[in-house]
Amino acid sequence: MKIVNFNNYTRVVDMSALDSYCHEHGRRVRYAKDEIFVQEGLVGRYMAFVEQGYFKYTTLTSAGNAAVVGFAFEGECVCDFNNSYHHHPSEVSIIAGCDAIVWQVEFNEIIDFIERCLPKFHDQASDAVFIEIYRRYLDMYRKTPKERYLDLLSKYPEVFNIVPIKDIASFLNVTPTYLSRIRRALAKTKFSKPD
Repeated sequence: MKIVNFNNYTRVVDMSALDSYCHEHGRRVRYAKDEIFVQEGLVGRYMAFVEQGYFKYTTLTSAGNAAVVGFAFEGECVCDFNNSYHHHPSEVSIIAGCDAIVWQVEFNEIIDFIERCLPKFHDQASDAVFIEIYRRYLDMYRKTPKERYLDLLSKYPEVFNIVPIKDIASFLNVTPTYLSRIRRALAKTKFSKPD
């Protein structure tokens, strides 16, 4: 299922040339649920576009638990762009959230394509991703967990049909139990209001 513009940077940065390049020059690869696309601590080797399924971006907490920090859904690019572009170790793992299919190309080949054909892309993409991450960071402080949940639910209701609640809770930076409380309280409010 395609979720349109889950990652806001896709509204600002034209990804169509890279999408076409991956489809024309890449390999169609299947990833099984929980299979790793990028391993935290290693340099990401590929850029891909998701044909089917989705991927979750995770990082390890100081307690050693995986925290979900992002997603890539059908039609979206999946990679750790800045770190891979600069050959730095990734600070996230990117893991198939379900059985998934992508069109992937070696990142070195993507770098060559960008530098030859899309000379402004790196700066545009870096700026757009920074703005998105900064907005999410600020929302962790300016919105309550309930408000973040309601935002996600109103903008992307289909996410709740695709992603397990425990991963949605992690993305919202709450425990699954706390998210269940929010959902129960909202359900009670909805059914207790007169028409």
